[in-house]
Amino acid sequence: MRPAKYRDEDLEQHALRRRVSDDGQRSGFEHDVDRILYSIQWRALAGKSQVVASGELGAYHTRLTHSMKVAQLGRRMAERLERRYGGPNPALVEAACMAHDIGHPPFGHAGETALRATMDELRDADRALDSFEGNAQTLRVLTFLAAHKYPGHRGLHLTRACLDASTKYPWERAPLAVDPARHAKWGVYVADREAFAWVRAGRTGTEVPVEEQVMDWADDVTYACHDVEDFYRTGLIPLAALFPPDGRAGGDTERETARFLDYVAAKRARTQQPFDRAEARQLMADIGKRLQVPAPYSGSHEDAVAVNRRTADLIAYFTRDIHLEVGDAAAIRYGARLVIPQERRAACDLLKELVWCYVIDRPALATQQHGKRRIVSELLRWSHQAPELLPPERAQELELHGDPLRAAADHVASLTEDQAIALHQRLSGVGLGSMNDNMWL
Repeated sequence: MRPAKYRDEDLEQHALRRRVSDDGQRSGFEHDVDRILYSIQWRALAGKSQVVASGELGAYHTRLTHSMKVAQLGRRMAERLERRYGGPNPALVEAACMAHDIGHPPFGHAGETALRATMDELRDADRALDSFEGNAQTLRVLTFLAAHKYPGHRGLHLTRACLDASTKYPWERAPLAVDPARHAKWGVYVADREAFAWVRAGRTGTEVPVEEQVMDWADDVTYACHDVEDFYRTGLIPLAALFPPDGRAGGDTERETARFLDYVAAKRARTQQPFDRAEARQLMADIGKRLQVPAPYSGSHEDAVAVNRRTADLIAYFTRDIHLEVGDAAAIRYGARLVIPQERRAACDLLKELVWCYVIDRPALATQQHGKRRIVSELLRWSHQAPELLPPERAQELELHGDPLRAAADHVASLTEDQAIALHQRLSGVGLGSMNDNMWL
């Protein structure tokens, strides 16, 4: 099928307010991919956690390798959909996948919750609602904090369609009493209203384009498959007990399954989400058909091959039967909706809970998380109390927007984990470092 044609409005570049010129070498969306790839913020993701700290020994995924795999999977799904429906554009989906985590702070979820809690506390005096959210920070990075090659214009000058596809939660933060879900997750800061309004081009609803939907599913599948793989290899997730080969389930399987399902049930109860234990057992049986893990990971070549085969089978299971519902318009932007079989989405959600049960909520990581939150919270407080500590770029931005707390949050969120630890040691007096350290830049 002939690829669908995007409008000039979709290809208009933010801040420059013009369509990217077609030089016959790259499309507008390929320009988006390249701008993100060459940005400092993209490179910094190598020093930020996916689940465990980026400096941990072992081949764990960082936020960068996670984003690279999301981009690869998103592009492959888009290529298949484009062949069948004429859209969406694979390069546009790839760019959105690359950008989706670019605003996330050091130390992953721990860093994000620490920034939010500390900002909420410091903002409480003037009762301001806005705070920190990794997805909202992504829009801020792409449209304000990052730099490209045009003087006098901030951001990466991505296309409208790319910025729209990168925005997972197209709304501002709501008061807790009004909407708890939108109080916890949002994608736009008050400071970035103008940029967001340009991205949405008059659209006032909360729907997202099909390119964002493909990106979001690629993110979920990558998280579920590759993070579980990481922690099976290191012995933290007992896949051999949970998903043994046919006929080899024993007492360990029943005990471990009960333990895991008890964890999920309690977690869902705390967040007031429904949980059907019988359905969860069936989903685990479906996942088990694709895993069939005979023993813990031994590190042998044969085990490495088997792990890769199982991961490939899981990814195929989650992506093989997706399709589009296409309206009267072309299968791009707001003219189509991604349809994922309900049982695949539920199985993916359950698989992600393995990482929370056996890794994120385990005591050893919980003590690390406490330290990470303290580092991030104290860096934010100190940078807010003493704006003269901000690096030149953040100080220049503070002059533009006049919000010391936002400038401090932008600074802390931009740091890699090594930079955050070194800066915390320096400011606390634990380790003063050298006057020639360039951690500020």
